[in-house]
Amino acid sequence: MSVLLVDGDNLLTIGFFGVKNYFYKGKHIGGIYHFLNTLRKSFETYHLDKICVFWDGADSAATRKKIYHLYKDTRRSNRWTDEAQSSYSYQRVRIKQYLEELYVRQGEYQNCESDDCIAYYSQNSPKEKKIIYSSDRDLAQLVSVDTDLYNPAHGKIYKPGDNIEYDHETILIENVKIVKMLCGDPSDNIFGIRNLGLKRMIGLFPEMQTKILTLNEVRTKAEEIWQVDKHNKTLQNLLTGVSKLGVLGEEFFETNEKIVDLTEPILTDDAKTQILDLINETLDSEGRSYKNTMKMMMDDGMFTVLPKQEDAWIKFLNPFLRLTRKEKNKKIIKFKI
Repeated sequence: MSVLLVDGDNLLTIGFFGVKNYFYKGKHIGGIYHFLNTLRKSFETYHLDKICVFWDGADSAATRKKIYHLYKDTRRSNRWTDEAQSSYSYQRVRIKQYLEELYVRQGEYQNCESDDCIAYYSQNSPKEKKIIYSSDRDLAQLVSVDTDLYNPAHGKIYKPGDNIEYDHETILIENVKIVKMLCGDPSDNIFGIRNLGLKRMIGLFPEMQTKILTLNEVRTKAEEIWQVDKHNKTLQNLLTGVSKLGVLGEEFFETNEKIVDLTEPILTDDAKTQILDLINETLDSEGRSYKNTMKMMMDDGMFTVLPKQEDAWIKFLNPFLRLTRKEKNKKIIKFKI
């Protein structure tokens, strides 16, 4: 049994800004088309049995903000004009409607981030082979024997023991978590150790390109190096937990570990229950129909971006019809144009 776990907002953002020129009747549809096309291609490529999309819920960062009040404070961007935000929100809602018709499982829970949802799903579905689809490097820490990561920005699948490009350097994929904890992450507004960038960290701990490191191992080796190089300010900052916020000591390490580490997903009890349902439940076929999907595609002008072939509709929808068959455990639906 294989399942694709999709970071919904990440995938939509890629299509929204990447497929800029697809419009129908003045409405941008690039995000919708790219999202659906990515799922159908993935279904065929990876021989999937299920697809599950997770979305950031309302106030998704609220819990981490209680731990670290600056979390994601810099996420506002000039690219989000009122018009762009309106279009993005419309396409987000519309994609969810498509997914309901296409037997794609999806979850969105208040005060919960999609990363945590994907992590919890991965931890609680031991009988499934998981492929995570996201360019969010946080999710690299979920790679395991039964979980791969496809990063669309890199165009490749990552498995345990692989090297991954991170801030123009190469590290062992299992060390992504320790790098983010200690070096910080500007995209999430997480401050790291003062003056400790990834290049300098690799200089101090070159084994992080070949060996899985723990926080204790890094701190222990930092102490050993400092004993013979007590003028090294970066090492002193690392040993005493100094960031741009000041000398934090153990609080620095405890806080950054809590907000970065996905081994203990930050989720509500209700979200955990519903994710377990997504793993195990049988989808209700009531109200779902490929005819509804075709009507939506007509309304959205999807025919304008499909190849100019008579069977373009069938080729586009067939992977989803095979997904429907698997989910319903019935014969594949056939239709004529």
